[in-house]
Amino acid sequence: MEKKNLVLIAIIILLLLSILSGIILYIFVLNKPEEPKIKEITIDKNIVLYEFGNSFVNNVKDSKKMVKLTVKLEVDSKLVSLLDYKKSAIIEKINLIMRGKTEQDLAGKEGQLKLEAEIVDLIKKIISTEKLVDANIEEFIVQ
Repeated sequence: MEKKNLVLIAIIILLLLSILSGIILYIFVLNKPEEPKIKEITIDKNIVLYEFGNSFVNNVKDSKKMVKLTVKLEVDSKLVSLLDYKKSAIIEKINLIMRGKTEQDLAGKEGQLKLEAEIVDLIKKIISTEKLVDANIEEFIVQ
């Protein structure tokens, strides 16, 4: 009987060791977290950043405050010469837009987004194209 008990205990210990080693193997080797997939970013080499040079500084309508605005455009490289040609008209129209804005029009993120959209629409009308990608307001200060 003792030999049967000894064999039975050895089988139980062997079974427990195999279960334990299986759990350890699963935890440390097989259960690796998935690495996040890196999203590829494509860069369009035809898109350039167009700068007007200086910032736009204007009075805020019905206020003693001033607004300073720096705008950069993302445009197709083919439009740069056209933008250079129409630069003075664009600057004049942006200044007209800025002088017509009140403090409430410029308040918050919504005001900046609306102004950005107005500038994009204005420039699209002046240069008569839909190829304008985006306008970025880099500096927006109301004091």
